[in-house]
Amino acid sequence: MPTPIQILLIGAGELGAAFLPHLSALPNTHVSVGVRTPAKYQDLAPSNVSLIAMDITSPSTQLSQTFVEYDIVISATGFGQSPGSVTKLAKEVFTAGHLRSLMPFFGEQAEVRNLLRAEAEKSNVKWTIVSTGIFMSFLFEQFWGIVDHKSNPVPVLCSSPDRVVVRALRDWEQKVSVTDVADIGKVLTRVVAGDVEADNRIVYAAGDTVSYRELSEIVECVAGKEVKRVEWTIPHLEAELAKNPDDLINKYRLVFARDGVWWDKKGTVNHQLSIHTMNVEMYARELFAAQK
Repeated sequence: MPTPIQILLIGAGELGAAFLPHLSALPNTHVSVGVRTPAKYQDLAPSNVSLIAMDITSPSTQLSQTFVEYDIVISATGFGQSPGSVTKLAKEVFTAGHLRSLMPFFGEQAEVRNLLRAEAEKSNVKWTIVSTGIFMSFLFEQFWGIVDHKSNPVPVLCSSPDRVVVRALRDWEQKVSVTDVADIGKVLTRVVAGDVEADNRIVYAAGDTVSYRELSEIVECVAGKEVKRVEWTIPHLEAELAKNPDDLINKYRLVFARDGVWWDKKGTVNHQLSIHTMNVEMYARELFAAQK
């Protein structure tokens, strides 16, 4: 029997937990999950999964020595990490000289992408960025502010429990790509399995790509409630960020408004491999049905 491929999955939050069932089902693989406190995640460890203590803020020399033991390193740390953490991680993988590093495309996009392209080959690292847009669940989270679907006592936000507020970042024709975390796990597993050409490039996933106008129409239809439409223009978002320059959510709202984070679903891995994924209407129906 060939030696099992050793996969290191960094992080076991919403994203990592969604990856794990798909990765652990791959043949001839062993998955190790790096978390700060392994005792908290014992329920995530079937027979071919190990839990190891890992802190990505540890010294780079220590982490690089850990990475040497693995064939594939997957970062599922999310976008809420401290500035520079993903770039630090990429450099540590280079030092280890791995075969492949796959990391979801969140913060530090341009810096990490440029670093991978410039340094990976001489470090004997094959890299893949899996660009997923925003999590489907985030699109409907109250803190993100795009779909305000809960009763709110502040009149300007939601004056009636029978009304939903939908906000557009920049304008109503701006688009956004969204992917459910479970579907990201499906796509990632097919990438790791080699079912799509992904070495040294960015690949894309999307359960759906919609304009904010389309989103508001879907919400209005599915919720069966009046939708109040509010446009958050770039000047408005810049002013909000100026009030609190360290607010990560405001920073990301401005990125999504200025540059847009979207792509045609026809160019995604899930479309290419005919992977069934959840779209915005399906997710909205489940969400609003649960609230009734």
